[in-house]
Amino acid sequence: MNPYELKNKIVDRSAHISVIGQGYIGLPLSLLLADSGFSVIGYDVDSKLIEELSNGITRLRNEKKVRDLLLKHLGSRYFPSNDQRKLKGSDVIIVAVPTPRVNGTIELGMLMDAIKLASSTINRGGLIVVESTLPPKTFEILLIEIGKAGLKPGEDVFVSYCPERAMPGKLIDELISNYRVIGAKDPISAELSKILYECFVKGEIEITDPLTAEIAKLVENAYRDVNIAFANEVARICEVLGSDVRKVRELVNKHPRVNMLLPGIGVGGSCLTKDPLFLSWISRENGYSPELINIARELNESMPIHYVNLIDDFLRWKNSGSEIVCVLGVTYKGDVADTRESPAKYLIGELMGRGYRVKVHDPIVKESFGARFYDRLEEAVKDADAIVIVSDHSEFKQMDLGRVRELVGRDPVLLLDGRLIIDKEKAEASGFIYISVGNLSSLRRIKDEVFAFSETISKVPL
Repeated sequence: MNPYELKNKIVDRSAHISVIGQGYIGLPLSLLLADSGFSVIGYDVDSKLIEELSNGITRLRNEKKVRDLLLKHLGSRYFPSNDQRKLKGSDVIIVAVPTPRVNGTIELGMLMDAIKLASSTINRGGLIVVESTLPPKTFEILLIEIGKAGLKPGEDVFVSYCPERAMPGKLIDELISNYRVIGAKDPISAELSKILYECFVKGEIEITDPLTAEIAKLVENAYRDVNIAFANEVARICEVLGSDVRKVRELVNKHPRVNMLLPGIGVGGSCLTKDPLFLSWISRENGYSPELINIARELNESMPIHYVNLIDDFLRWKNSGSEIVCVLGVTYKGDVADTRESPAKYLIGELMGRGYRVKVHDPIVKESFGARFYDRLEEAVKDADAIVIVSDHSEFKQMDLGRVRELVGRDPVLLLDGRLIIDKEKAEASGFIYISVGNLSSLRRIKDEVFAFSETISKVPL
């Protein structure tokens, strides 16, 4: 098969496409290609996942459009499988497997296995596209691996890097509308990849070299992480100075060239928690340690522990004997069933490590990170000494605070708003001691009357 033949097969939708990895990106990508007219094999090593998909069940429960496309194309254009033989003879193979952070290092094992599989099953003259996030200079390693299979990139097989850009909760819309970057070392790989993605992408598609594409992908998330860290820094400043970060943010964002993000109890998700570190690690290996990125990541990672310390101070003073903490929400993003690197994981682990009994409720997922899970909000908040809102789910925004206050423990009861979704006046009128990220004014007000704070809080000026 020569490039002209492959181009025609893509244009007339007769190309045999396989997608390795059927997770957050691979599944919606497979379904979009099926919706564009291609026959698509959706491959994954997880046999249970493939069984679910074969029965029309997706783990992306909050992605209605994914579910709709799965039911529309299952068995006609989309074929889930964990049989490697089904990939044999593919004209196009897209690799969309995770490249996670594991024990402080980059785990590329799944990626390398996928590349070996793609190299052994792709048609000669076919196209391999990598969507998995790559640390800079990894694309070169992938080309070497493909060469080991007896294929010369740019001649026997065409290869490109097109990093995913999508946000959980809106995966289909984002994959269609976002601009895309394609990194390739030769013009034919770039052109074939662009023609393929133009089948469903409405956003701009730009061609560049692989290294630039690798760096650009990581910089996007590092930029967001740094800006969130700035917002969290301002929140911490407001806490010690006795101001309200919500009001400060409202005022500074009236400036035409300022867009301060919303602070929170922590940063979660797969991308923001690892991509800045990928960029930092590879840069450090090449002679420069990016201090700003490193400090921002450390600050964002410290936020859950900072608020555990506040809860700890409150419960040590209260000394009720039960010391129950209710955690509302374990996903990192509101109304999205994604718990990867959620701040709740670290907050719950720290609370339990300090000996507190932790009760968890989340209306979207059943995860509890080792604590006891409750299906009903009323059961979770019952007898609690402190309530912490970690996820900004719609259910929590609409809570009947008066009813919740009736169910919780003896006075005083702390309500820590980690996502700035509760009205302070309403919470206090319901009988809570209300504090939030960037506002500890309630504690300041009663400090001299009832509290003996630890060093952090005792330094808050009156």
